Amino acid sequence: MCCRRIINIMDVSFPLDKAKKKKFRKKQNANKSRKGINNLPDPILQHILSYLSTKEAVRTSILSKRWKYLWTSIPKIDFNEGAPDRRMMFMKFVERVLALHGPSNIKRFSLSCNVQYDTSRINGWMRSVVKHKVQVLDLYLRNFQEPLALPPCLFTCESLEVLILHMFHSLKLPSSISFSCLKRLTLEKVIFSDDHSTQQLFTGCPILEDLFIIDCIWKYVKAVCISSPMLRRLFISDRYLFTEKYGENDDKDDLNADADENDSNGCLVVILGTSLEWFAFDGELINDYCFYNSSSIVDASIEAFERNEVDCYQDAHRVFKLLSGLSSVEKLAIYDGTVQVLNHAEELFAHLPVFYKLTRLSLESLETLFTCGAVQTILQNSPCLDFLEFQMVVCLPAYDQNYDWVLDPVPACFVTHLKTIKISEFPRDENEMNAVNIFLENASVLERIVIGCDEYVAIQREEGGLKEAKGNL
Repeated sequence: MCCRRIINIMDVSFPLDKAKKKKFRKKQNANKSRKGINNLPDPILQHILSYLSTKEAVRTSILSKRWKYLWTSIPKIDFNEGAPDRRMMFMKFVERVLALHGPSNIKRFSLSCNVQYDTSRINGWMRSVVKHKVQVLDLYLRNFQEPLALPPCLFTCESLEVLILHMFHSLKLPSSISFSCLKRLTLEKVIFSDDHSTQQLFTGCPILEDLFIIDCIWKYVKAVCISSPMLRRLFISDRYLFTEKYGENDDKDDLNADADENDSNGCLVVILGTSLEWFAFDGELINDYCFYNSSSIVDASIEAFERNEVDCYQDAHRVFKLLSGLSSVEKLAIYDGTVQVLNHAEELFAHLPVFYKLTRLSLESLETLFTCGAVQTILQNSPCLDFLEFQMVVCLPAYDQNYDWVLDPVPACFVTHLKTIKISEFPRDENEMNAVNIFLENASVLERIVIGCDEYVAIQREEGGLKEAKGNL
């Protein structure tokens, strides 16, 4: 009995010991892991903290004495204001973080907040980040209750490489502007104050490579030249009146209630693009854009919207100007709205440029009527085109027994270069089939038609015949 009882006790103790050992090993591994992280040098820990939000990084100060002040040297800081009832806490948090930040540089600073009556506090924050040699500055400022003039030191910051400024507010600029290291500038919904200061801004960025002007207000500017010897990419959006029509301007406040009222003449914007490679325009033709010395542009996109019947003729001339400056492009995307605007001045078709380098043309957005004069002229003026894409539907007029539409004259590229046609949406109606038949009859060097519909359809020309391949999209 005694032996049996001892054996039973031993049998129970074994699993207990095993569980204790497992728990001990787990604790030991956790301690080792913690010690392993703590043994890392400060720069590596600060780099790890930079992947957290600023709020989360500050919270790590409670982990241990070692972590108490690590966050004060993180290179990336971001602030995003939340609920209105927590505004005072937010403002104090920003000031505490900036006050405790060590002497190390701030690589990226991001701020999204309401301005209200706190322009002086916000300018104090800007001066602080400039002192820390900020490289990337991203500001989204809204709900202005008093005028804001950003501090002059911001516009002479030698360390700044990227500036993103989103604010529906007048951009008051100092007399001296010198962004000696700025490579990327994004301005969104900014209200340009006058010709002189706006011109200073664009000429004060000698090594600028990327410029994005998104829904800005040019109302107070009559003429300006965008010129930078190293500018490679330029995007301009003029949708602010378009979005205003549909009540989508969430940044509007009482201080700037009338800033986006339409000025029918707009601003003359001359684009001097000696190194420009990519250009895109998107919006209504409120302003008059024209190129000077733009032969370096390789890739371009134009999406224009009709404004109204009064301005349609003026808008057609402005589309014509844009296309005239893009004669050297190799890739061109034209949206349906652009074609509709251009059709208001058919007398300009004969003066459209020859796109002698164009190899890829994309006609995008809504239904494209292949008989449209603007489309026909652009195809006639693209002798080296080898890829033609219709992003949406392409069609001919409804079939009429008394009228059989013929492609005359046949564009030169159809005979010599056009090898691929891609149609992204194909409802298989008679009108669309008519267009495909015209392509097959006239594109004598065509090798492939790619048609997107319920099934993926590829038509391959091989040895004088057409081979069709099908598969699921």
